[in-house]
Amino acid sequence: MRARCCFLLTALAAPPLAQAAGGHHSVDDADILPAGACEQENWASRAQGGARMMHVGAACRLGPVQLGAAAEYARDQGASATAWGLELKWAHAVTDSLSLGVVAQPVWQAHLRPRYQGVSALALASWRPRDDLAFHANAGRDFVKGGDDEKRGGVAAEWMAAQDWWLTVERYREQATHFTRAGVRWLAAKNWSVDVSRAHRLAGPAPSNWTIGLSFTFGGD
Repeated sequence: MRARCCFLLTALAAPPLAQAAGGHHSVDDADILPAGACEQENWASRAQGGARMMHVGAACRLGPVQLGAAAEYARDQGASATAWGLELKWAHAVTDSLSLGVVAQPVWQAHLRPRYQGVSALALASWRPRDDLAFHANAGRDFVKGGDDEKRGGVAAEWMAAQDWWLTVERYREQATHFTRAGVRWLAAKNWSVDVSRAHRLAGPAPSNWTIGLSFTFGGD
């Protein structure tokens, strides 16, 4: 749910509220949770320059869609910001290895008028040629209330390097900035996973950052 907001917390270098593949990763997958299942995700980031962000989010499968909500708190040099986001996600398996989807994420920020700040909309695609390998692609925009809209999207690859260990690489654009990210995910238990990644700025105003996250799934048929 991976949750992700660029037009809320750009000055504090926070990643988007969207909950993406592997928790905090920016490129989302074209999958939703199993029927009746829920997921809870938390992560913390520290950007170059000292800005910090904390994220708490959850999502559940309801019928044909996945509904999620998240909150983020960011702080940098005495300034702080709090944001809330919702997520509506739909995905469908086209073949055994290919799935497509869409996701919309409206966002609000505390202590601003109006609090509603905009919405992100993305088209999603995932291809899994093998059980230990997956590729994802996103394309969309951030529609900013009272500001300039921004292109958003990217591509990612996930590979199971060893039992319970996945490696992820991404090349993406958000916050008017181009990034690459490399990360590792450890499936610590049946329903638990831990993520650590480094996002490196290639061009644009947002800084590089480190993130660590913890995810937990429960329920399901």
